Amino acid sequence: MFEPLLTQPEILKLDHHSRLIVTLHESTSDFSLLQVMNGHIGEFVIVSISDDSLSVMVRLPPFLSITVEPSTADISSLLDDNRAALTRSAGQGWRLFSALGISPKMCAGQLREGLFIDVGFKSQAQFSIVQSKMWQIIALEQDNRLFHGPRELMRARALVARAVQHELKTEELLLEISELENVRSDLSTFSCSELVRRHPEISAEVTKLDAQLLRKKQWLSRSYNQSVERVSWQYSANHASINELQTRKLEYYKLLSTTAINDMVQQLIVDEE
Repeated sequence: MFEPLLTQPEILKLDHHSRLIVTLHESTSDFSLLQVMNGHIGEFVIVSISDDSLSVMVRLPPFLSITVEPSTADISSLLDDNRAALTRSAGQGWRLFSALGISPKMCAGQLREGLFIDVGFKSQAQFSIVQSKMWQIIALEQDNRLFHGPRELMRARALVARAVQHELKTEELLLEISELENVRSDLSTFSCSELVRRHPEISAEVTKLDAQLLRKKQWLSRSYNQSVERVSWQYSANHASINELQTRKLEYYKLLSTTAINDMVQQLIVDEE
C-alpha cells in the first residue's frame, strides 16, 4: 500500500557491529512526514549473514537518508537482551513505524537529530533502537498493525488520545492542524463505506471521534490565529508592539528636549548615513 513512497532498494554491507543512523534531510519540511505516517517509513531485509559480515537491503522515502557508523554499544548485552532487540536471519526483515499517538513534530525532531539503530550479528542479526519511544521495529511477518481494526479509526483514536502541547510554535501548530484535517478527511470518507452503514456501533464511534477531532481542531486553529496576531502570549491581541512603544518614547524625548539638542541628534543621523 505504501510501496510507491519508498525509493529503490539499497544494499548496505556491515563489517563487525555497527550503528545505522536514519536522518531527515535538512531542506525537507516536517510536512513531508505526513504522507508516510500512515504506514512504515522504512523496510529492512537481511540479504546475507556470516560471522564477520552482514548485508541488508534498505528502502526509505527519498527525503530520508541512512549512514553506517561503528557502534559504541555493548554488543554482548544487545545479543543477550531479547526484549530490546529484534533477531533476524537471512531472508527475514523488519519495518520501521512511528509509535501511535506521537505527533509528526516530535517524530521529525527525532529524525533531524538522527534515529540510531544498533546492529549486532553472529549467526543471526539483532536490531535495537537506541533510547527512543517514538519509533518501533516490527518484524515483517508480524506486521499486522493496519489490521487491528479500520486504519481510519486507529489514527483518529490515536490523535484524540494525544496530549495537547501548549508550547507549540506557529509552524508546529500548522503541522498539527494539517495532520488533523487529513485524519478527519479519511474518517469522513470511511463514514460513507458499506462497513459503517451495516454496523451502527461503528457509525456512532465515527460520529463521536469526528466531534472530538473538530473540537481539537477549533482549539488548534484558535491557538494558531493567536500566535500569528499576538506579539506575545502575555499580551492581548491589540497590545501595542515594542517598536510602537519605542517610537512614542522618542517623540516624548523630542518634545522635552531643546531645539539645539534635537538639531544635534538630527545632524548625527545625517552624518551616519
